[in-house]
Amino acid sequence: MNVTSAEVAAALGITKAAYQEAMTRAGLLAGKIAEVHAYAESQLAELAEQDDDAEPDT
Repeated sequence: MNVTSAEVAAALGITKAAYQEAMTRAGLLAGKIAEVHAYAESQLAELAEQDDDAEPDT
């Protein structure tokens, strides 16, 4: 199954919104929510780099 970058971006946007709503309902302050998002985006970027560095399947 091939997934386009637009589909991945849409899925990430939906997930981000759902987690933001959940954290807000749980009582996290806006600053902490922003901090969590920043950490998550950093982790996703690191995973993407690792994937880019991986050798192609043979």
